[in-house]
Amino acid sequence: MKRVTTLSALVLAIAAAPGSARATEVGTARTFGLGVQLFEPTALIGKLFLDRNDALDFGVGFWGYGRCYNNNGPYTCYNGNQYFSIHFDYLYEESIVDTAVRLDWHVGAGGRMAFDSYYNGDGRHDAALFARVPIGLDLGFRRPRWLEVYLEVAPGLWIYPPLAFDIDVGLGARAYF
Repeated sequence: MKRVTTLSALVLAIAAAPGSARATEVGTARTFGLGVQLFEPTALIGKLFLDRNDALDFGVGFWGYGRCYNNNGPYTCYNGNQYFSIHFDYLYEESIVDTAVRLDWHVGAGGRMAFDSYYNGDGRHDAALFARVPIGLDLGFRRPRWLEVYLEVAPGLWIYPPLAFDIDVGLGARAYF
């Protein structure tokens, strides 16, 4: 019994040693993730790592919180504006911390299109185009190795139809395969 206990303790110590395993498999062994994002836009999102530092980020959004748009640009309306949107971004990602957890920062460039009742139901515009620069933090875990949580702020410019500054903010999580 003493040998089994000693051997078990040795195996656990080796498995838990900081140098014995990477903090996460996100972006290395697992390169494709799917998840959800809250706030602006609330969306189903995905991310595909091209290599350790480059990724493509995309999403399909269904809800906006308290923001409406018209020919004068964005304004606060608090009516739970519903619309459909898609976004696609290129991201450059660098590691800040890579120990028991991995904390990365990212910056990128991309765009977002919004459709349907985006312009407060006035019927004058069926689509809008937003150029954006996402900046964020990504947190990967040692256990579970397939999970990433992130916070992203994406300032940008509504290009069509009104020319206006706006900011997307998203908090989300992805599972990687």
